[in-house]
Amino acid sequence: MDNQRTPDRSIDIAVEPPTPFEEEQRELMQRRLRLICFLGVVIAGVVHLFYVSVIGRPATVITPFTPYVAVVYDLHVASFGVAALLVYARNWSLRVLVSIDLTLFTFNILLTHFFAVVFDLYKVPVFAVSMLLFLHASFVPVRVSAQAALAAVGALGFAVAASLGYALIPGIQEFWRAADGLTAFRATLVEGTFLLGLLAIVSVTITKALYHMRLSLHKARRLGNYIIERELGEGGMGQVYIAQHALIRRPTALKVMKAAPDEEDSYLARFEREVRLSATLTHPNTITIYDFGRTGRDTFYYAMEYLEGLNLEQLVDHFGPVRPERVVFILTQVCGSLAEAHDKGIVHRDIKPSNILLSHRGGLYDFVKVLDFGLAKQFKLDEATSVTRTGVLLGTPMYVAPEAARTPDRVDGRADLYCLGAVAYWMLVGRPPFEAASSLEVIAEHIKERPLPPAEVSELAIPWELNQVVMRCLEKDPEDRFQAAREMGAALRGISFELPWTHERAREWWALHSLE
Repeated sequence: MDNQRTPDRSIDIAVEPPTPFEEEQRELMQRRLRLICFLGVVIAGVVHLFYVSVIGRPATVITPFTPYVAVVYDLHVASFGVAALLVYARNWSLRVLVSIDLTLFTFNILLTHFFAVVFDLYKVPVFAVSMLLFLHASFVPVRVSAQAALAAVGALGFAVAASLGYALIPGIQEFWRAADGLTAFRATLVEGTFLLGLLAIVSVTITKALYHMRLSLHKARRLGNYIIERELGEGGMGQVYIAQHALIRRPTALKVMKAAPDEEDSYLARFEREVRLSATLTHPNTITIYDFGRTGRDTFYYAMEYLEGLNLEQLVDHFGPVRPERVVFILTQVCGSLAEAHDKGIVHRDIKPSNILLSHRGGLYDFVKVLDFGLAKQFKLDEATSVTRTGVLLGTPMYVAPEAARTPDRVDGRADLYCLGAVAYWMLVGRPPFEAASSLEVIAEHIKERPLPPAEVSELAIPWELNQVVMRCLEKDPEDRFQAAREMGAALRGISFELPWTHERAREWWALHSLE
């Protein structure tokens, strides 16, 4: 007999995942309901103790329910206790939490109406119902429709309960006949419904204001599919935030453009070009671009991989000049990143210590990531397509190439190598090649002055070959420098050390040092 499996004819029903706002609401709902249940048990218990045990509050009318006046207080305490057990039992979905919430408050409001009708006929339960409605409106993050349904129970429940009590319980009819009859009953009914209706309207208004405030705050923290968590820093062209993708929850660095109103178009054009150029780069030492977009307010943003570690500026500021073998290890990786960019006709234009990050990936330490191609430019483009205005300096004065200061529209990949030589100088010496009182003076020195070789000013013993690599990068004429990042990388790999820097040595260093 052919033993074959029966085909599975079950139908898979796609369940739409909750939106980020709904998930945020669910987490808040869970926390608030736990608090409400705790407060409910405490408040109901105190009221029970006061009215039943301390003053022994009697009923104002004799009915078959009169001996059970204390049971109503017990039910208030028990309902909040049961709800607390449910809410603490597990992390429920938002729908289940809302069901628990509405059932709990509806039950307690109806119980309050029942108590007023059966035991305390002179008083409309304004205080008890208002406390329940306002407590719910202020603390529980539900939609306006949910609060409106609860408010309807609060406003109309008294009229329904009173009418049923009058019709079904003889003791209540006798009570009202002794108190001016049906006229007095109707007056109490109308007054109670009016007062409770006003309270219900106010509670719905509170919920509407708070719900829309939460929704506005959520939208303010969201860009496209990304939810902003906190600000990381600010650069020349924008702000950087830590964010999470709304669905896959991947940590992400989000860069958002900032621009003066009169320069918004030019900044936006440069920002959009930046992300498009950067997204074409795939070298492992270049930061990865995930996504980009534009909000309705013409804010342009892009998402990139979030990296933990420290940049070269932080490294030197905290730990002083870097050992030559480690410098070569780092620079070689940067050259790999720049080589790919230059092959695609892209010059970074802002290579500096803060744009070179040391992190760890897959067990590899001192893994370099080149950040922020925010000033990148395709130097093979026709001049007609350029959005960089003549006379505008793009770059950082401490590390700018002479030609980038003189003619910023006429730079190529060799300008990046000058900047990288200045970064190497920073790592080996602990300061940039030139320092002056103003940015203009620093730029002037980059154009005219030759820096002292790092071997002459560093506290470290620097190999002659590394000293020559750095000084060649810092030549004023681009023709005298390395002509390609690959050429510079090959020169760096040709430098030998008795104890080279490796990922294993880097792992040991990271195990001993921390910025925290």
